[in-house]
Amino acid sequence: ASKGLNPCPSLAGLAPTFLLLLTLPFGSSMCPMLCTCYFSPPTVSCQANNFSSVPRILPPNAQRLFLQNNLIGTLRPGMFGPSLITLWLYSNNISSIQPGTFRHLQVLEELDLGDNRNLRTLEPDTFRGLERLQSLHLYRCQLSSLPNTIFRNLYSLQYLYLQENNLLCLQDDLFVDLANLSHLFLHGNKIWKLSENVFRGLSGLDRLLLHRNHLHTIPAWAFRDLGKLTILYLFNNSLNTLSGETLSDLPSLEFLRLNNNPWACDCRAYSLWSWFQRTQVSISDVTCASPAERKGHDMRYLNEAVFQAAHPHPRHHPHPHPHPHPHPHPHPNGSSNHLYGLGGSPPADPSSFYRDVPANDIQSPKYDPPTEDDYWGTNGNGEGSQLKKGCLGTSCSSLESGAIRIGFRLFLLSCLFIMLELS
Repeated sequence: ASKGLNPCPSLAGLAPTFLLLLTLPFGSSMCPMLCTCYFSPPTVSCQANNFSSVPRILPPNAQRLFLQNNLIGTLRPGMFGPSLITLWLYSNNISSIQPGTFRHLQVLEELDLGDNRNLRTLEPDTFRGLERLQSLHLYRCQLSSLPNTIFRNLYSLQYLYLQENNLLCLQDDLFVDLANLSHLFLHGNKIWKLSENVFRGLSGLDRLLLHRNHLHTIPAWAFRDLGKLTILYLFNNSLNTLSGETLSDLPSLEFLRLNNNPWACDCRAYSLWSWFQRTQVSISDVTCASPAERKGHDMRYLNEAVFQAAHPHPRHHPHPHPHPHPHPHPHPNGSSNHLYGLGGSPPADPSSFYRDVPANDIQSPKYDPPTEDDYWGTNGNGEGSQLKKGCLGTSCSSLESGAIRIGFRLFLLSCLFIMLELS
């Protein structure tokens, strides 16, 4: 080597480099304390940390934010970045969602607010701006009513989970903008009344679950917009009559559950019995509660003679003039990302277990939110999708495709101090 040249720079000279490494963000921003962050896709996981509020500093490019099983009580505008696609907030203490909280989340596709037992009311514009939202979870809260316009302009919504609340009634046109909705879960509430036009606009609905409510009657034309409905659950209500003509409005129906209702097997049941005779739908048992001489019998197998007091032929109700629909064509779904699948494949059905519920099963399975293991098993890509939560050491994937751990930053800091001591 030439005189005066040092081929090996001093350790002290490397200190600025390490300081730079410590200040540079991994991915796009620092990972919040006690959280785990991933590069692919950009994800922040802060579940089960007893957080009382959303972390103040979050990577602005985060697409997935998992905050379930914490103690968060209030949601306010400015808490969430505009890049979010998936936001899990279930099993917290949320009691208040201030107006505008989600307004700027224009690419959000899944929002899970379920299992927040102190969430009793929602403002009419709570979900304004979420026109790409595909899945909305509001199960197991304490909602007793819903504002008339709460679901307006949610044109892309496909899955709506409202089960196990305290809902008492559903008003006209509550779902009128949801032409793309395929699954509507309303079971386990206290609904005693359906308005005649409550399901207007749900032209794409595939399954409707209304079991375990307090329904006494179903309006004659309640189902007239549900031409694609294949599954209808009405079991464990207080129904004693149901018009066969009402069910005739469901040409695609495949599965019908009517068990555990106090059916009156008298002249009022003739149109329903007549519909049973001509349909190919899979139907549960329909056990008579009255009159006394038919108690315990299955209405489907009664002889027509018992209905002789009724009109000899079923009468079809006249359909009213069609109501003009404010959005006659489904809103195009501009998103290429599916919630539970990859690429252009259709999203997997998160509630497929309902199809196999036995006809005499009073208590249907409850919806359980997907775990992070479920999520990473179907939504990751490359090496990042193989990384498991809590993975540390040399057996983990590289930082370029895996998790960002706070421990790695501490390791760099320790190295810096050692090098400064040596220098």
